[in-house]
Amino acid sequence: MPEHTGKQVWLAVIAAMAAIAGAHGATRSLQGLIDAIVRNGPDSQLPAHLSVVLGVSRAEGTTAVKQAVVRDGDTVRTFNVCAANHDVVVMLTHDEHSQSTKAYLTSAAGKLRKAVYYQAGSAANERSLADARGDYAAELALWTAFAEKAMKTR
Repeated sequence: MPEHTGKQVWLAVIAAMAAIAGAHGATRSLQGLIDAIVRNGPDSQLPAHLSVVLGVSRAEGTTAVKQAVVRDGDTVRTFNVCAANHDVVVMLTHDEHSQSTKAYLTSAAGKLRKAVYYQAGSAANERSLADARGDYAAELALWTAFAEKAMKTR
């Protein structure tokens, strides 16, 4: 997973968070955040295997995305908006210490479509939507909280 650092990423994250906070108070809708990331987020790519496992791509190949990145210690979270279809969103939570990743495929409306878990070097395991909902809700809350914080500091 490419790591973006510096002013560009933080500006993209702040703009994205401000946009989602102002999106008519709808915490489940991600449209404001998506719009801000498409406008301001750096270009990146989803790995080929993840694109196929999540169903973003049928062919083995990377998927172009616009991205926001948040780092908290050993945890790196990314919010990825598919460049070709902004209704395809992939949220990733990667633990650098354990080399494990949770990935969530969602719609712009916030509907969880698919969830997987994998360790570096191992195959991805699909999770049931029921099992993933708690973690997914926490990810949604994290991005929403950043949006609210960004609005207060502006």
